[in-house]
Amino acid sequence: METCEICGELQDTKHFPKYNICTTCHDLLEDLMSEYFLRTIEKKGNDVHKGYQRYLENSSKYVSDYKKIQRDSKHHLQQVGERLRSELQSGGPRQRYLELMLQALEWLRTTPEFYNYYFKEYYVCPNCNSSIFYHFQTEDMRDWLMISCDMCGTVIKKYYSPKRV
Repeated sequence: METCEICGELQDTKHFPKYNICTTCHDLLEDLMSEYFLRTIEKKGNDVHKGYQRYLENSSKYVSDYKKIQRDSKHHLQQVGERLRSELQSGGPRQRYLELMLQALEWLRTTPEFYNYYFKEYYVCPNCNSSIFYHFQTEDMRDWLMISCDMCGTVIKKYYSPKRV
């Protein structure tokens, strides 16, 4: 049996075919990625294009959205890391959760390609091909957060009980 790339524990289920990540770390990544996903798509078109990115944009229809996913990842990692370290120092009851979350955050910092791997299916609506950066809506449904295309209503991503970390 393989071990988790993040925490080193035995991997019980293969959540991401390309990565060995246990269920606990998968759940932590879902919390981190849901916050990041919402932050990124809510920026609606704040594009920064330079050099090689311009070349890639001319080569592929949605590369600018693909690049947008990674653009603010370092800032996100820094902000979440500061919040986690601050809460960890307070010594509350969520000590183990916070320690594991910091491990997941560090793994994301050293594995930036995971952002594009994780979001590869969410750049455009699978039904009408609209960019999710310009055409999305969110809806809270009890313990679920639904992100849908606002052009055709197709559900793009569904998060269980996303929490800001």
